[in-house]
Amino acid sequence: MLSEFKTAQGKKIDEKLLIEEIQSFILSEPKYSYRILVGTDSEYLEKQIDFITVIVIHRVGQGARYFWKRQVVKSRFGLHQRLWQEALFSLSVGQELLKVLADKKLDFRFELHLDLGNIGKSSNSVKEIINLIRGYGFEIRIKPESYAASKIADRLL
Repeated sequence: MLSEFKTAQGKKIDEKLLIEEIQSFILSEPKYSYRILVGTDSEYLEKQIDFITVIVIHRVGQGARYFWKRQVVKSRFGLHQRLWQEALFSLSVGQELLKVLADKKLDFRFELHLDLGNIGKSSNSVKEIINLIRGYGFEIRIKPESYAASKIADRLL
């Protein structure tokens, strides 16, 4: 799940380089606090859905780096199914990323950012999805605080 990510500039990187880049970014300025965020957004493109998942390493108060991955599903989901798939993509990447980073001795807070809100079309799905993600022990942010999904991933669509 950590393969096929790209840098912000669009350069393909493998899992090993992705982890090295994250580690290097954090260790280059260890005096700052860090947040690693994972979020996914999607949109319909004709007869398929384009999903973008981002990994953001936020040096709090001092900028950030991000990596992204596109996944295309040749199917038509309703809004509820699409929001679930966004959450599941983020959950899967988050689990894998934390497993790989576990032995790196890095100091960071981890969050999943979901493109859901308590107002609007997605409000019916919010509680179900949040309960699932919390069941896995993840800290969650939803709109308007879920900028990894609702701003960064959204811009890449």
